[in-house]
Amino acid sequence: MFNRQLARLAVAMPGVIALLAAGATPGSAAVDPPVNDNLAGASSVGALPFVDVQDLSAATVQEGEPSSCFETDRTVWYSYTPTVDRLVTAGAGPDHLGVAVYTGDALDVLTEVSCRSTYAGTPVTFPARAGTTYLFRVGANYVEQTTFRLDVAPAPEVDFDVAEVEWSVFDEVAFWPRLSDPAGLGIDLGSLRWDFGDGTTSTEQYPRHRFTGDGDHQVRLTARTVDGRTASATHTSVVRTHDVAVVKLNTPSTARAGQRVGVTVDVRNTRYDENVEVRLHRSGPFGYEEVGVDTRPVPARSGSTSFSFAYTVTPQDAAAGKVTFRAVAAVRDHRDALPADNELLSAPVRVR
Repeated sequence: MFNRQLARLAVAMPGVIALLAAGATPGSAAVDPPVNDNLAGASSVGALPFVDVQDLSAATVQEGEPSSCFETDRTVWYSYTPTVDRLVTAGAGPDHLGVAVYTGDALDVLTEVSCRSTYAGTPVTFPARAGTTYLFRVGANYVEQTTFRLDVAPAPEVDFDVAEVEWSVFDEVAFWPRLSDPAGLGIDLGSLRWDFGDGTTSTEQYPRHRFTGDGDHQVRLTARTVDGRTASATHTSVVRTHDVAVVKLNTPSTARAGQRVGVTVDVRNTRYDENVEVRLHRSGPFGYEEVGVDTRPVPARSGSTSFSFAYTVTPQDAAAGKVTFRAVAAVRDHRDALPADNELLSAPVRVR
């Protein structure tokens, strides 16, 4: 049924059907090649940065064009003459376009300076000398439109990662650099320099550092590309060493069942005023059981602060013949730098 209708339409409007069959539209015109389709018509690049968009759908390859590091059947040309010596970077998008750079004034005398093959994904970067004319050949087989860019080579991208926590002078802090060169020449890893802001430095790629003192340390990483461009990044590492210790646990030497005895826990704190929690435990048949907790401000001072507890001796303690106490201190609002000294056991209390 559909074929019979199409046949009738073809008889009635043969011109329309012919256009449809050819994929054309009435009144369509051929696309002219771009003005810079050949070397003689190369578009002149003025001030940098330079950006130009070209339609490659009608571009051709001039007879005698070099193939360089990429081959294509559609190219356009650009020319650039710098007034000062500078490192420049040339690129074209999408990524699967090729860019070749030459010196010379005719196809048969071109000297290649550099080339980026299609799909390479990196720009062409080279030192451009003042007064020298450079010619850029840009092309691709499967791209209708290209964007050509020429600019002074940018600085490298330098940054680093470090866990954003409050460190202490006892911590080994790990640092991870994040480095890249948009110009594509690469980073000289031997150029890395870390300044930790406390008078110490490192040239390692992935350093681990123990800060020499508390403070807000400005950590700076500097890196250089293989051609000498430099950049740096700075982040603040906060170092505050919070540390309390249980230095004494006072208990009676003997007790009897039903007796209420006093237990004193001495906590030392010499760095910052802290809010400290002390938990008191006593030994039992299944391990230690909590029998008291106290939280209070503990100022920073040379002496110690006492936490007092009262404990009633149980028949189970009498059956065991003894009871041992354990005190555990914790800084409430910060991380304790040395938790190993936050716990202390008493001598066994003999229960009669």
